[in-house]
Amino acid sequence: MKINIASNEVIHFIGIGGIGMSGLAQIMYNMGFTIQGSDLNKNKNTERLIKKGITVYFGHNQKNVKQATMIVISSAIKKNNEELVASRKKKLPIFKRGVMLANIVALKKNIVITGSHGKTTTTSLLANILVEAGLDPTVINGGVINSLKNNAQLGRGEWAVIESDESDGSFLKLPITYSIVTNLDKEHLDFYGSFDILKKSFSTFIEKTPSFGKSLICIDNNNLKLLLTKLKTRNFLTYGFSKNSNYQIVNVKKRINHSIFDLRIKLIHNKIYKIKNIKVNLIGNHNISNTTASIAVALNLGIQIKKIKKALKKFSGIQRRFTKVFSLEKKEFY
Repeated sequence: MKINIASNEVIHFIGIGGIGMSGLAQIMYNMGFTIQGSDLNKNKNTERLIKKGITVYFGHNQKNVKQATMIVISSAIKKNNEELVASRKKKLPIFKRGVMLANIVALKKNIVITGSHGKTTTTSLLANILVEAGLDPTVINGGVINSLKNNAQLGRGEWAVIESDESDGSFLKLPITYSIVTNLDKEHLDFYGSFDILKKSFSTFIEKTPSFGKSLICIDNNNLKLLLTKLKTRNFLTYGFSKNSNYQIVNVKKRINHSIFDLRIKLIHNKIYKIKNIKVNLIGNHNISNTTASIAVALNLGIQIKKIKKALKKFSGIQRRFTKVFSLEKKEFY
């Protein structure tokens, strides 16, 4: 859907304190739009918005949309929300976050990350790699990236790294160049109605990836492994610990606060090559897998291995995700 946004629009976000809504609000504010919003309570997201100069109202009241000319809502906003009801009475254009996001990034080359788990970490890792490579990406993430000190960044480069939301189906609206699917579990069935419908949505997402891009799929997840056998297209590459992966994780060395591993890469003509001694400041097989997804996309973008390794070594994590709390008797607690 093409949304025409005039320069004098006042765009009001209902539920602006959510991590996804606050990220989109910041991007649009940095693009020069007049942004305001409301939420029930103060949090770190609203604090960042206020520091930027965005007006945030606390509590939902029809008075908050008095100056608004356009509304953006999250999937968490109920139909009887006072501001939403008032906006309908005023016949204001109302858009869900996913629709607005798709419109805003339409002119970018987008790397879209989805999956039941690991989206935020994978998005953060890949964003760090693109920043290190000097590509100045736009980033919209589900967590605050420590190196950026924010969950969103409007870059001048042609690439955008976007964590998508599969919970309400809005991930299907995003334009894709490359995509990553980390895993697929039975969740959000209140929206989809059945696991079969959820799986069909993931198939549609993967099949949306254009011929000039690629979808990177983790085949350690049995649901995704089975899904790939039923796809209409073969425009994907696989990663994981499985021997059948295009990007296979091998020789893992686990340390107290970091991991070291090699990648065995097998693409065309059965030619195999390795990338050795990849170090990332994360632990756990799931995070090694997330790291591999970000490496695979970066390699497809033509980013040099030395820059990828440098970015991973410098990766400082995500706020409130795998943050070290204290040490006791040579054990680390996170």
